[in-house]
Amino acid sequence: MTVRHFRWIFPIAIALELSVSLFTATLLGYSAEWTSEGYRFAGGSAPWALGLAALISFLYLLLMDAKPVAAGAPVASLLRRFIAFWVDFLVGMSAISPVVGLLPIIVEWKRTGVFAWSFERTTPAPSDIPVTVCSAMLAGIVLLLYYAIPLVRLRPSPGACVLGYQVLPEAGGYLTLRRALARTSLGFVAVCGACIAPFVGRKRKKGMFWLDNMFRTRAVWLK
Repeated sequence: MTVRHFRWIFPIAIALELSVSLFTATLLGYSAEWTSEGYRFAGGSAPWALGLAALISFLYLLLMDAKPVAAGAPVASLLRRFIAFWVDFLVGMSAISPVVGLLPIIVEWKRTGVFAWSFERTTPAPSDIPVTVCSAMLAGIVLLLYYAIPLVRLRPSPGACVLGYQVLPEAGGYLTLRRALARTSLGFVAVCGACIAPFVGRKRKKGMFWLDNMFRTRAVWLK
Protein backbone atom coordinates (compact mmCIF):
# COMPACT_ATOMS: atom_id res chain seq x y z
CA MET A 1 0.00 0.00 0.00
CA THR A 2 1.14 3.52 -0.74
CA VAL A 3 0.41 6.65 1.24
CA ARG A 4 -2.37 7.63 -1.19
CA HIS A 5 -4.50 4.61 -0.24
CA PHE A 6 -4.94 6.05 3.25
CA ARG A 7 -6.78 9.10 1.87
CA TRP A 8 -9.93 6.97 1.89
CA ILE A 9 -9.21 4.64 4.81
CA PHE A 10 -9.03 7.31 7.51
CA PRO A 11 -12.32 9.04 6.55
CA ILE A 12 -14.04 5.63 6.87
CA ALA A 13 -12.51 5.15 10.33
CA ILE A 14 -13.58 8.67 11.39
CA ALA A 15 -17.12 8.12 10.08
CA LEU A 16 -17.32 4.83 11.99
CA GLU A 17 -16.19 6.47 15.22
CA LEU A 18 -18.66 9.36 14.85
CA SER A 19 -21.51 7.00 13.95
CA VAL A 20 -20.99 4.91 17.08
CA SER A 21 -20.59 8.03 19.23
CA LEU A 22 -24.00 9.32 18.14
CA PHE A 23 -25.67 6.33 19.78
CA THR A 24 -23.74 6.53 23.04
CA ALA A 25 -23.28 9.17 25.69
CA THR A 26 -20.18 7.75 27.36
CA LEU A 27 -17.50 10.11 28.59
CA LEU A 28 -14.18 9.17 27.01
CA GLY A 29 -11.21 10.33 29.01
CA TYR A 30 -11.63 12.38 32.15
CA SER A 31 -13.24 15.60 33.32
CA ALA A 32 -12.33 17.66 36.38
CA GLU A 33 -14.06 20.88 37.43
CA TRP A 34 -13.34 23.01 40.47
CA THR A 35 -15.62 26.05 40.56
CA SER A 36 -17.29 28.23 43.16
CA GLU A 37 -20.55 26.49 42.31
CA GLY A 38 -19.29 23.00 43.10
CA TYR A 39 -16.99 20.13 42.31
CA ARG A 40 -17.18 17.47 39.63
CA PHE A 41 -14.81 14.66 38.71
CA ALA A 42 -15.59 12.07 36.08
CA GLY A 43 -13.85 9.49 33.95
CA GLY A 44 -14.84 6.93 31.39
CA SER A 45 -14.05 4.64 28.51
CA ALA A 46 -15.83 1.85 26.65
CA PRO A 47 -14.93 -1.43 24.92
CA TRP A 48 -16.09 -0.11 21.54
CA ALA A 49 -14.00 3.04 21.98
CA LEU A 50 -10.92 1.03 22.90
CA GLY A 51 -11.49 -1.14 19.84
CA LEU A 52 -11.66 1.92 17.58
CA ALA A 53 -8.60 3.37 19.30
CA ALA A 54 -6.71 0.17 18.50
CA LEU A 55 -7.91 0.31 14.88
CA ILE A 56 -6.88 3.96 14.45
CA SER A 57 -3.49 3.29 16.07
CA PHE A 58 -2.93 0.32 13.75
CA LEU A 59 -3.82 2.39 10.67
CA TYR A 60 -1.53 5.18 11.88
CA LEU A 61 1.41 2.76 12.20
CA LEU A 62 0.65 1.34 8.74
CA LEU A 63 0.67 4.86 7.30
CA MET A 64 4.04 5.61 8.91
CA ASP A 65 5.45 2.49 7.21
CA ALA A 66 3.61 2.85 3.89
CA LYS A 67 5.45 3.33 0.64
CA PRO A 68 5.98 7.08 0.19
CA VAL A 69 4.91 8.93 -2.92
CA ALA A 70 6.78 11.58 -4.85
CA ALA A 71 6.48 15.17 -3.70
CA GLY A 72 4.29 17.29 -5.93
CA ALA A 73 3.92 21.03 -6.38
CA PRO A 74 3.87 23.34 -3.32
CA VAL A 75 0.55 23.77 -1.49
CA ALA A 76 -0.31 27.47 -1.29
CA SER A 77 -3.52 27.13 0.75
CA LEU A 78 -3.19 27.63 4.51
CA LEU A 79 -6.89 26.86 4.95
CA ARG A 80 -6.27 23.29 3.80
CA ARG A 81 -3.50 22.95 6.39
CA PHE A 82 -5.74 24.42 9.10
CA ILE A 83 -8.48 21.91 8.33
CA ALA A 84 -5.94 19.07 8.29
CA PHE A 85 -4.76 20.08 11.78
CA TRP A 86 -8.27 19.65 13.20
CA VAL A 87 -8.84 16.39 11.31
CA ASP A 88 -5.63 15.16 12.92
CA PHE A 89 -6.80 16.39 16.31
CA LEU A 90 -10.03 14.42 15.93
CA VAL A 91 -8.22 11.28 14.80
CA GLY A 92 -5.57 11.58 17.50
CA MET A 93 -7.98 12.20 20.36
CA SER A 94 -10.21 9.35 19.15
CA ALA A 95 -7.27 7.04 19.82
CA ILE A 96 -5.95 8.76 22.95
CA SER A 97 -9.08 9.58 24.97
CA PRO A 98 -10.40 6.02 25.52
CA VAL A 99 -6.96 4.86 26.71
CA VAL A 100 -6.43 7.87 28.97
CA GLY A 101 -9.88 7.24 30.43
CA LEU A 102 -8.66 3.90 31.78
CA LEU A 103 -6.47 5.62 34.38
CA PRO A 104 -9.27 7.31 36.36
CA ILE A 105 -11.43 4.19 35.96
CA ILE A 106 -8.74 1.93 37.46
CA VAL A 107 -7.96 4.37 40.29
CA GLU A 108 -11.66 4.70 41.12
CA TRP A 109 -12.06 0.93 40.99
CA LYS A 110 -9.18 0.53 43.44
CA ARG A 111 -10.63 3.22 45.72
CA THR A 112 -14.23 1.95 45.84
CA GLY A 113 -13.88 -1.74 44.97
CA VAL A 114 -16.58 -1.32 42.28
CA PHE A 115 -15.70 -1.42 38.59
CA ALA A 116 -17.62 0.77 36.14
CA TRP A 117 -16.80 1.88 32.60
CA SER A 118 -17.75 5.44 33.56
CA PHE A 119 -18.33 7.33 36.79
CA GLU A 120 -19.06 10.82 38.04
CA ARG A 121 -18.98 12.23 41.54
CA THR A 122 -19.24 15.60 43.25
CA THR A 123 -17.06 14.83 46.25
CA PRO A 124 -13.25 15.09 46.01
CA ALA A 125 -10.81 12.23 46.60
CA PRO A 126 -7.07 12.44 47.38
CA SER A 127 -6.21 10.81 44.05
CA ASP A 128 -8.06 13.35 41.87
CA ILE A 129 -5.21 15.83 41.40
CA PRO A 130 -2.52 13.19 40.63
CA VAL A 131 -4.90 11.45 38.20
CA THR A 132 -5.73 14.75 36.49
CA VAL A 133 -2.07 15.73 36.13
CA CYS A 134 -0.95 12.30 34.90
CA SER A 135 -3.86 12.01 32.44
CA ALA A 136 -3.20 15.47 31.00
CA MET A 137 0.53 14.80 30.66
CA LEU A 138 -0.04 11.41 29.03
CA ALA A 139 -2.55 12.82 26.53
CA GLY A 140 -0.31 15.80 25.73
CA ILE A 141 2.84 13.73 25.17
CA VAL A 142 1.09 11.19 22.94
CA LEU A 143 -0.60 13.95 20.92
CA LEU A 144 2.73 15.71 20.37
CA LEU A 145 4.25 12.45 19.14
CA TYR A 146 1.23 11.85 16.91
CA TYR A 147 1.95 15.12 15.06
CA ALA A 148 5.76 14.88 15.18
CA ILE A 149 6.44 11.32 14.02
CA PRO A 150 5.17 11.90 10.44
CA LEU A 151 7.69 14.74 10.08
CA VAL A 152 10.52 12.42 11.08
CA ARG A 153 9.25 9.52 8.96
CA LEU A 154 8.71 11.78 5.91
CA ARG A 155 5.09 10.71 5.71
CA PRO A 156 1.88 12.78 5.84
CA SER A 157 -0.10 12.82 9.04
CA PRO A 158 -3.55 11.19 8.71
CA GLY A 159 -5.20 14.63 8.42
CA ALA A 160 -2.74 15.86 5.81
CA CYS A 161 -3.12 12.58 3.92
CA VAL A 162 -6.91 12.99 3.80
CA LEU A 163 -6.44 16.52 2.47
CA GLY A 164 -3.96 15.29 -0.15
CA TYR A 165 -0.65 16.85 0.91
CA GLN A 166 2.29 16.38 3.25
CA VAL A 167 4.86 18.54 5.03
CA LEU A 168 8.47 17.76 4.13
CA PRO A 169 11.87 19.25 4.94
CA GLU A 170 13.43 21.28 2.18
CA ALA A 171 15.30 19.23 -0.41
CA GLY A 172 18.17 17.36 1.17
CA GLY A 173 17.10 18.16 4.72
CA TYR A 174 15.56 16.16 7.55
CA LEU A 175 14.02 16.71 10.97
CA THR A 176 15.20 14.97 14.11
CA LEU A 177 12.55 13.94 16.62
CA ARG A 178 13.61 16.83 18.85
CA ARG A 179 13.14 19.41 16.10
CA ALA A 180 9.91 17.76 14.99
CA LEU A 181 8.56 18.03 18.55
CA ALA A 182 9.61 21.68 18.68
CA ARG A 183 7.89 22.36 15.37
CA THR A 184 4.76 20.58 16.55
CA SER A 185 4.67 22.63 19.77
CA LEU A 186 4.92 25.85 17.79
CA GLY A 187 2.32 24.45 15.40
CA PHE A 188 -0.27 24.72 18.18
CA VAL A 189 0.73 28.38 18.54
CA ALA A 190 0.36 28.81 14.78
CA VAL A 191 -3.18 27.43 14.91
CA CYS A 192 -4.10 29.81 17.74
CA GLY A 193 -2.78 32.68 15.62
CA ALA A 194 -4.18 31.37 12.34
CA CYS A 195 -5.66 34.76 11.46
CA ILE A 196 -2.20 36.32 11.12
CA ALA A 197 -0.45 33.33 9.48
CA PRO A 198 -1.23 34.50 5.90
CA PHE A 199 0.60 37.77 6.56
CA VAL A 200 3.76 36.61 8.37
CA GLY A 201 6.61 35.04 6.42
CA ARG A 202 4.25 33.75 3.75
CA LYS A 203 5.83 32.19 0.64
CA ARG A 204 2.91 30.92 -1.41
CA LYS A 205 4.99 29.67 -4.36
CA LYS A 206 7.07 27.52 -2.01
CA GLY A 207 4.20 26.30 0.16
CA MET A 208 5.63 27.97 3.27
CA PHE A 209 4.66 30.33 6.09
CA TRP A 210 6.51 31.51 9.20
CA LEU A 211 6.57 28.10 10.89
CA ASP A 212 8.07 26.50 7.77
CA ASN A 213 10.65 29.26 7.54
CA MET A 214 11.85 28.48 11.07
CA PHE A 215 12.25 24.75 10.48
CA ARG A 216 12.93 24.69 6.74
CA THR A 217 9.84 22.70 5.84
CA ARG A 218 7.25 23.09 3.11
CA ALA A 219 3.84 21.70 2.19
CA VAL A 220 3.60 19.78 -1.10
CA TRP A 221 0.87 17.87 -2.87
CA LEU A 222 0.85 14.07 -2.82
CA LYS A 223 1.41 12.85 -6.38
